Amino acid sequence: MKSFKTYLEEKTGLAALAAMGVAGAAMAAPPKPEATQHIIDYMKEKEGFRPVAEPDRDARGNPIVVGFGTTHVYPDTGKPIKVGEKVTPERAEELMRASIEKQITPQMEKIPGWDEMDAGKQAALLSFGYNVGHGFYGRRGFETISSQLKNKEWDKIPETLKLYNKGGGKVLPGLVTRRAEEGKLWSEGLPGTAEPKVEEPETEEKPETDETKPPASTTYTVKAGDTLSAIAKAQGRKLQDLLRANPEIKDPNKIKPGQQIK
Repeated sequence: MKSFKTYLEEKTGLAALAAMGVAGAAMAAPPKPEATQHIIDYMKEKEGFRPVAEPDRDARGNPIVVGFGTTHVYPDTGKPIKVGEKVTPERAEELMRASIEKQITPQMEKIPGWDEMDAGKQAALLSFGYNVGHGFYGRRGFETISSQLKNKEWDKIPETLKLYNKGGGKVLPGLVTRRAEEGKLWSEGLPGTAEPKVEEPETEEKPETDETKPPASTTYTVKAGDTLSAIAKAQGRKLQDLLRANPEIKDPNKIKPGQQIK
């Protein structure tokens, strides 16, 4: 039999649990699945695959690295990585997922507004944390981005990311490119997920008939991973119908679990 907490999580999401004060509800939500998958694919491309553990000559302190950029310890076991140890591509991807789940996500959840961020913003911070260290928020040397995240000055983040482009005290072209790509993810969202802006032509008002009358209003509770366009499609409506019925939604990419959609 499902527990009451599990039932509420499935029906209303973590936001409702938090509002009701159920134990454990204060924990922020994990990254959106599409954000996690995007970062895994992105890291494979950016980090490159190292089948044998070796010192990372480009990183401060030359930490031992293996697979797709896994350093210091194996995130799923906590055991130190030793020079000469080997991994397969499949094992390397498992380590990436474990790192995101066990190391990076707990740190991201401390950032104010994490649950409010769309998949693009979450993916940008996951990439940044994977590269500079998952505990960057609030850490010395990251005062600017930490302050802006704390105060939700989100419009400043893409430019601020560009400040963190050095390795060993030198500007690295690879980091310049990566920070620009993270800034684009932050401001534009994941590729292919932006909602198209539809310009509707002005039409002469006509008397309402059974054929032109809009369908009766219903209410839908947003679940984790939902998008407004997917909800509209599942309900047999148009995206613009939902935006007109819910004028409080200023950005169709920003909906959150537990939110009521007419």
